[in-house]
Amino acid sequence: LATQTAGQSAAAPLPASTSVAAANAPASASDLEAVRNVILNEVNAAVSQDLGQLQTLFAPNAVVIDRAGTPDDASDDTVWQGWANIERRYQAFFSSGVSSLTLVDLAIQLNGNQAIATHQGVVQDGVLYADQGSYTLENIDGRWLITQLEYGGAAQSASQPSAAIPANGPPNLTANDDGLYGLAVGSQHRYEEPWGWDRGDPCEAWANNDFDDTKPNYRGFNVELLLTNNSDSKVPDHWPISFTTANGKSVTPCYYGYQGSGPEPGVTRSVTFFTVVEKDDYVEKIAFSLNGQTLILCLDGKGGWQSCDG
Repeated sequence: LATQTAGQSAAAPLPASTSVAAANAPASASDLEAVRNVILNEVNAAVSQDLGQLQTLFAPNAVVIDRAGTPDDASDDTVWQGWANIERRYQAFFSSGVSSLTLVDLAIQLNGNQAIATHQGVVQDGVLYADQGSYTLENIDGRWLITQLEYGGAAQSASQPSAAIPANGPPNLTANDDGLYGLAVGSQHRYEEPWGWDRGDPCEAWANNDFDDTKPNYRGFNVELLLTNNSDSKVPDHWPISFTTANGKSVTPCYYGYQGSGPEPGVTRSVTFFTVVEKDDYVEKIAFSLNGQTLILCLDGKGGWQSCDG
């Protein structure tokens, strides 16, 4: 799990939209699936704080490296070598209380008994972060184990927090849908206007009824989403969802969730989301990213929608 450590502001990585490519000789489907499962198990065990499971995924002399946003400069790297040190790193991560992590654009390449997987971003508790990381795995005595894990490869601007989504919107997402999940718009897809300014946080403004009505040049947006779980694992109650507007801005989706809103295998659940956009803008894309899958809905701002590639 590429992720931030205690005392560091750099964002962290985890589960994601997955494209799998073979290097030289054709890769066995079972090996590709085994490598993918190790990575997703690392992600899920990091969220569930399962140190016993995590230890089984690493080779004895494995190393974890935080590149601190400067991948070409090793002088500021933080390195954890061997399980005793890697365990301390995870314990520091656990204190952050993260409940949902998803790797964005996870790509796996096999070359004999070695595999390299890279990712280009992370969705952490529903918020999209720019980051670049990699996993190196080796097949040791018939088991794929992590020998090296790197993160913090994305350069960060000194003028903004490293974990923040860039002002011009999140990294471009590409749909990767193998049928594990289904996402659709339900009965509600509407705007209310004029709407007051949300003071920079629509969720806080909604919770406290604290919109600034002296600045009414905004629109309130409500959308009901239906999520069907065709996988064999329960979806977290806090769905990893991101909103992007037609003007290319990331806006915070406020979650009207409830205990049990994450669907179990074979179940469809409904959750309504709310956000605020500027008067001349609308939510154009809604993305759901979990366990190697990315589903994208494209909206027309007038009630119409369809699944799209990105």
